[in-house]
Amino acid sequence: MKALNLIILGGSLALGVGGYLLIGKPGMADQPMAERQAALAEKVRVDPQSLTEGEMLSRLEQAVIDKPDDPQPHYFIGEMLRTQGRTEDAVRAYQSALRRDQDFVPALIGLADVLTQLAEGGIGPDATRLYARAYQLDETQVSAGMRAAMGAAQAGDQEKAEQAMRYIYSRLPEDDPRRERFRPMIEAIGQGPE
Repeated sequence: MKALNLIILGGSLALGVGGYLLIGKPGMADQPMAERQAALAEKVRVDPQSLTEGEMLSRLEQAVIDKPDDPQPHYFIGEMLRTQGRTEDAVRAYQSALRRDQDFVPALIGLADVLTQLAEGGIGPDATRLYARAYQLDETQVSAGMRAAMGAAQAGDQEKAEQAMRYIYSRLPEDDPRRERFRPMIEAIGQGPE
């Protein structure tokens, strides 16, 4: 039995070494992280479309280290994680961005979107609050304002929902095609646009 174990161990070792020699890069020194990051930075400069997800994530993680108070790298990490279906990790990344800047509109919307996704499309109180804050900070974020109004309607506060919809509707330019989408929503919630 002991001889069989030695044969298996020796065979495994031989396969491992052979695989490394065939696929690995023997004789190549370890590349320090600074050199890897410099190479990635050059790749970003020269051909950013060629970056893999892993390389993009590595660059974002380095940006987090280089600029610890900047919410953007955390936000973009959240976006990447969300597209990978890692919603819980995305929540943490968006929250990390908001710890650096509580009024960072993209992270407010990203976090609200993920919370809505986790609630299977329901816009809960936290998502409603985040959407409302994003719209309050940037009125060009009409969909965030609309979702905040929908969240109020889902919570049973029809008056608040109608008031929010009317406000958003009144702020849209006369030739904005979104006005047509708002009419039926306002009618469904209240009496129709004034």
